Amino acid sequence: MRGSAGPTLDPGQEQVEAMMHQGVSFSAVEDAIDAAQLPGRHKAALWLLAWSLRDQAQQCLDARLLLAEVRSDGSA
Repeated sequence: MRGSAGPTLDPGQEQVEAMMHQGVSFSAVEDAIDAAQLPGRHKAALWLLAWSLRDQAQQCLDARLLLAEVRSDGSA
């Protein structure tokens, strides 16, 4: 592992972390990331960070619901 999770020079990262720790809805965090004037890979990394900061049980529930939706659509 490299370094520790200390201060960052990425204001997007700081904003996402702050929003998640303040309990802002994941949907609102997604909207903020989407609206940011950043390259797609940067937005994807911020989204992944926000996802990783969610409650693990909620992550699992959302993944299972999406899988069930995909199966019922026949899109799999």
